[in-house]
Amino acid sequence: MIEKYFKLGVRFRWTKPQNVDGPRDGRLVDSIRPTAALTYIGLGEVVDPALMAVHVSMIGLQMNRQIQHQWLDYTPGRTARLPIGPYDVLTGFMSGCIIARWKDRGVNYIGHVGTVESDAAANRLVKRAFAFAMPRGTTGFNPAAAWNFSELSQIIQKFHAPKVPNICALVTTQGEFYSIVMFSDGANEWYCGGAKRIQPISHDALKMSMLRVD
Repeated sequence: MIEKYFKLGVRFRWTKPQNVDGPRDGRLVDSIRPTAALTYIGLGEVVDPALMAVHVSMIGLQMNRQIQHQWLDYTPGRTARLPIGPYDVLTGFMSGCIIARWKDRGVNYIGHVGTVESDAAANRLVKRAFAFAMPRGTTGFNPAAAWNFSELSQIIQKFHAPKVPNICALVTTQGEFYSIVMFSDGANEWYCGGAKRIQPISHDALKMSMLRVD
């Protein structure tokens, strides 16, 4: 599981896969973007104190090592899905989308319910479509809601130059949910601001939240 690598101060070389734009019709579709290499390139100017106490190799980090994972698309107005395994699943960026996990015909899936901040009609459509389609036992979480303004501000203030936070979601092969803060740190370089493990929302609560009128 790769969540141990997402700590304050860890830097990566990464070209985030592009969003998949198309009709905002609420459909459930397969994720199609290939996973881009996520490579450890050292520690930054601000570092988690826990990382300073041990050598990073103790948690499996080696310079220029690729962090194995699978990428799940963000498809605005649709829910993109991906079978999970053999690697943890990363997706983003998050501003209010639900990330869900479910089992269908023996296959475990991760889904990114693609809401759009500027398109209320598409949001209602995609949330309602997934709310009525998701199998019993589906769980999920809202990665963007894991961090409040004060927490993000405190992280940003640690840097000499202000950075804009981007939220990613991570789902492990064991079904654990994490919300991760990432900062752009130059061309195709990223700086982790930390990660939080989030308790899943139950099927019924998830359904009610997606059917609620905003």
